[in-house]
Amino acid sequence: MTATGTQPTASPRAEFPTLGLLPRADTQAGDFVRKHPTYDGRGTVVAILDTGIDPGAKGLQLTSDGKRKVLDFVDCTGSGDVALSSPLKCSADADLELKGPSGRTLKLNPEWRNPSAEWRVGAKRLYDIAPSQVKQSVQAERKDRFTTHAQLLADSVSARLVESKKNSKPEDETRLELDAQAGVLASLAESYADQGPYFDCVVFHDGEQWRAAIDTAESGDLSEAPALGAYKLTGDVGQLCKRQLLYYTLNFYDDARTLSIVTSAGSHSTHVAGIVAANHPDEPQNNGVAPGAQLLSLLIGDHRVGSLESGVGLTRAANAIVEHRADLANMSFGEPTATSNVGQWVQLVRNEVVARHRCIFVSSAGNEGPALTTVGAPGGTTDGIIGVGAYVGYEQIKADHAMYDTVKDTIFTWCSRGPTADGALGVDIYAPGSAIASYPAYTQQRLHLANGTSMSSPNLCGCLALLVSAWKQELGDNSPDPALKISPYRIKNAIVATAKQFGDELGAGLVQTDAAWQYLKKHAERRYEDVEYTVRIMEANNSRGIYLRDAEDSACARHLQVFVTPMFPGDARAKLEHDSDGVRGETQSQAKFDYEQRVILVPSASWVRVPEALYVSSEGRVFSAKIDATQLEPGRLHVASIQGFDSACVDRGPIFTVPITVTKPLPVEASACVRFNDLRFLPTEVVRRFVAVPYGATKAHITIRASNAAANSSAPAMFYLHCLQLARHERFTKYQLKARVNIGHPSYVSGAGSAEQSYTNSMDVIGGATLEVCVAPFWSQLDAHEIDVSVEFNGILPAGSEHTGASADGHGTSSGIVVNGNYIVSRTDFVAPVRPEYEIKPDATLDTLRKALRPVEATISPTGSERDVHLTTGVMIQKLVLEYKLEIKSDNTSLRLRMPAVDTQIYENWADDFALAVFDANKRRVAAQISYTSKITLKKKGDYLVRVQIRHRSAKELEALKDTPLLVDISLGTSIKLGTTFSFASALTNTVSGASSALSIIARGSRVPIFFKTDVGSLPSEAAPGDIIYGSLTLNKKTAKMGLEYVVPSAKSVEKESSNGNGSEKAAATEEDNSDRKAMDEAIRKLRVEWIGKMKNEAERTKLIAELAADVKDREEDYAAVLAAQLDTIDVARKTLPWNADAKLTEQLASKAVAIADKIVALSQASALTARLYENQTKENSKDEDKKLKKKADTAKTRLTNALVSKCRALAYLTTQTSFVSSASDASGEFVDVEAEEGAEAQLVALERAVAELGRWTDKKTQAESVEYLLASLPLHVAKQQYGRALQPVLKWIAAAPLSKANAGERKAMTELRDLLLAKLQWPVWIDHFRELALVDSPASYEAL
Repeated sequence: MTATGTQPTASPRAEFPTLGLLPRADTQAGDFVRKHPTYDGRGTVVAILDTGIDPGAKGLQLTSDGKRKVLDFVDCTGSGDVALSSPLKCSADADLELKGPSGRTLKLNPEWRNPSAEWRVGAKRLYDIAPSQVKQSVQAERKDRFTTHAQLLADSVSARLVESKKNSKPEDETRLELDAQAGVLASLAESYADQGPYFDCVVFHDGEQWRAAIDTAESGDLSEAPALGAYKLTGDVGQLCKRQLLYYTLNFYDDARTLSIVTSAGSHSTHVAGIVAANHPDEPQNNGVAPGAQLLSLLIGDHRVGSLESGVGLTRAANAIVEHRADLANMSFGEPTATSNVGQWVQLVRNEVVARHRCIFVSSAGNEGPALTTVGAPGGTTDGIIGVGAYVGYEQIKADHAMYDTVKDTIFTWCSRGPTADGALGVDIYAPGSAIASYPAYTQQRLHLANGTSMSSPNLCGCLALLVSAWKQELGDNSPDPALKISPYRIKNAIVATAKQFGDELGAGLVQTDAAWQYLKKHAERRYEDVEYTVRIMEANNSRGIYLRDAEDSACARHLQVFVTPMFPGDARAKLEHDSDGVRGETQSQAKFDYEQRVILVPSASWVRVPEALYVSSEGRVFSAKIDATQLEPGRLHVASIQGFDSACVDRGPIFTVPITVTKPLPVEASACVRFNDLRFLPTEVVRRFVAVPYGATKAHITIRASNAAANSSAPAMFYLHCLQLARHERFTKYQLKARVNIGHPSYVSGAGSAEQSYTNSMDVIGGATLEVCVAPFWSQLDAHEIDVSVEFNGILPAGSEHTGASADGHGTSSGIVVNGNYIVSRTDFVAPVRPEYEIKPDATLDTLRKALRPVEATISPTGSERDVHLTTGVMIQKLVLEYKLEIKSDNTSLRLRMPAVDTQIYENWADDFALAVFDANKRRVAAQISYTSKITLKKKGDYLVRVQIRHRSAKELEALKDTPLLVDISLGTSIKLGTTFSFASALTNTVSGASSALSIIARGSRVPIFFKTDVGSLPSEAAPGDIIYGSLTLNKKTAKMGLEYVVPSAKSVEKESSNGNGSEKAAATEEDNSDRKAMDEAIRKLRVEWIGKMKNEAERTKLIAELAADVKDREEDYAAVLAAQLDTIDVARKTLPWNADAKLTEQLASKAVAIADKIVALSQASALTARLYENQTKENSKDEDKKLKKKADTAKTRLTNALVSKCRALAYLTTQTSFVSSASDASGEFVDVEAEEGAEAQLVALERAVAELGRWTDKKTQAESVEYLLASLPLHVAKQQYGRALQPVLKWIAAAPLSKANAGERKAMTELRDLLLAKLQWPVWIDHFRELALVDSPASYEAL
């Protein structure tokens, strides 16, 4: 018997809705290709500026007509560059072997043809060029493999230790050693760090082209390896990781001084490329929009910075587009920009790539909506580039989004919207914003679903490729100049004129491919279809449209001057160097001469007035426009336009449009609160309200309350709350709130009361600027909903800034608060301009120290690479390299490096590129930042080098930056609290009674002073007088934090030690010296002692020692000083291992050192004991005479410990020798007997005694931190084969030591000792691990930026 409800209500469909996998129906692209099968993109080249296409992706191998799908893979960023060595000679006549940078011997393939017998080598770390998914997979595999081997070793030691504990006492040395080994292994396991595979590369010329082989197996055996050529010449593709399916291609630059290994930096580009042009012959339903098109993969997402685009990558990509004569370019990349339509790269693309070289450039508008003015650069903000928004229609809903019901065709909620900040439309056109398309092989997915304007842009680009393909095949040969590509302006005119309207508020439509093709054919002969018109509003800083956003903009009728200018497409062949007979230039000039347009102007709204007719020549024309928004409803969006029609061809549609956007804000009443009640939302509906933020407001609190009476019957819905203000020359992200709110979840009960849903979010605001409050149900939400929205404003500001429109976040000097530490008390008055503010409890916190560094070196030079020739000038781009020395005093220091003139900019940047890298004392790059800077953490204290590179086509422009300071913002480990009070007296002294640190209210408009206590106690060790410590001041929970700056005061004077007042110190000195002659003799003696170490001639040195010893033999202290100087000439390198060549010890010298050290110990012991008596005596209780005695005793103790260090080192050296010298020369040059200790055991006993004695004279801190002590004492463990016990303090020292140039020798010695001990322990797993680490941790040179 069948249970009720288990049978399906209808038979399942036998067919999946495949048309929506990669939508083509709504854009007419599918029908267009079905009608014109050969117009499927054939004959077109599409550049993909992105994260790099994966060579192994499905559907991206061949075009529909059998051509190679990808013409070339180019790493424009340089992150895959391998710097190659000078040519090395190695011929087939000898062993075909080279030494690789990894240290491995590379066996070369004898089948390789290399007529010159010259080879270049280099190396690359896999993790520097692998996408994150591959890196994580390889890391996991390597860690598992390593952990298995390491655990086997640890288990072996543990088993031996367990057995030892059964049969020995705790003090047994074997047991202690095994215990130490177990501890070392546990410590090593905790500190495990994987630097990844390190690949040697070999490059050579086979007589025809450059080739390279990469040792991906890390075996050194290339004897059967293939050598790949440049992909664009050979089509060669290799694998870096077979298990992960990571493919790569190669390029060679600058006469093979640079090898470029090209890999994908992420999956994004492959998906984008699949949408444009994937070709699946066996699965045509998975095809891209233009399966016949060829692609050009341009990697602009830099591996070093998480695939963020770089200025270098963008500029080189522009060059590559021109070099490969790409017809179209797609860029599904972008960032918010502070200023629209400006910047070095923006200008390059607009003037060179688009205008002169006629590449149709398409870019995504961004995913930052649904508020207005959220389009990013370059897609929505740049003339000449087509900005694409994201549309979702029926096809996509059925195939991609798994909805049980549908909604009307709409814009994806998150899609960025226009207008731009300067009034341009922003989104020119829409295309489907989701697709299931090709994906990289390393993801182990053939196809993948993704949403975003990143998907709509390539969909449009594919549609345009169909149009260009059709034009070339049907109309191109009949054009006046078949070699000249169709202009981007003609294509844009066609798609905009024929777009299907579907409800965009600003009027942009959905691309219609077939309609656009009919338009192109219809107007193919029209003279000026290749002209684009620029619009500039002269009173609004040459804005590209009319945008009345703030209250004063619409307070009265505006009379504006509109300047319309025709832009003619260029011809790269018309450049002087290519146009020897002047024919091309003449043609271009004649076109401009002949140009005229008689334009009819038509406004779309009654509140817009314009002239009826306008005559336009090639130089453009200005006309007047009156915009009267005074009668428009406040709080709402109002859109209009001025359209210009060719009077001779009105049915063509407008030849230019002046967009008009008015967001007339609603004024805020005295309550400082505005409410929007009973807002009803149907599916896909967006509600916008605009509010004039009161001057002096610093915070807005936005509350959403659900008030849907039918909540129980409506489906739950997710709402977007997007509130945004615009500030000049700031990104729109500066003042915005984005939140997602769920309405109608199961716990909701309709009606008022505590069960009613309510959400409150807050954001910082600036007074005087319009705030958009945008609420929208997510596009896929079903049913209707009703909500209430309220906005409440609060604000407290320093008095005098409440009417400036400044923010309270410290970014402007008008609102930031400066407390000068040189004053005892600092005062600032505050005002609450918007409403009364309650519960005032000042909290002044400092958390960031800012230091300014000047460059220690600055050089300007050409970049030196063939990739960096500027398109406009034809000369090589210049680079300014600045170097800064940075000292970090604490481990795990968090900081941010800033150069405000050029950082935090990409598209609007006046420079070609800004890049920054931080290198440690080992020359290893520990941080890299490009364009944007953010916080980094330096794990080790020490010395760092910061390199900044700024690129520009003009060396003159860079010259002004050669002394630019680098701002270093160091996060304090412990924040500093500034004391605050409302009374000057209570800030000055603690004796005032009744002082309060809180205030119940600041009345609206009243001024209240707050006094800051400037004495903060201890300051950060890095802080110097004049430095700034940043932080914030919070006055209550409702208002925004204010920026707070504390000026570090001048250093406190140090009280000089006073004499006893009766001249006894001077008298004592006089009594001691007796005469000037005696003082002079003493100075000469000390000078002669110093010269013991400086003399080059050994005989003269011996003579000098003998003379000095004879003079002072009766004075123990002076005699010990002479002996110490002599010992220093024997033990010349105490910070090296005693048996190393750098120590320069011999058996004779070591024996001599032992004898001298014994004498020093005997002479210094008494005084050194005195030093111990003074160790616990405080400075305050010391008498002058005691201070002298203590100083003398400390000198003796130091001399004694140094002598013991040298003795231990000498004995350690002797334990490694076969005999022990029985006599040596003493300090006077006479031979003395030395006790002969026969055999290795006796030598070991002597060393053990010396180490024990050294230990008695040194404290625990010295024993742990002094390299001299460790290198003198640890050889005892080595000699006793107690390698684990020796390794423990070595690893601790290495972990704690700063990375500084000053201790480079010490670090080298300790690292050598670590490696020696690991070798003695025969732990290959850890030997190999540290060898691999050294390749990355200690490179031979600094990495290029």
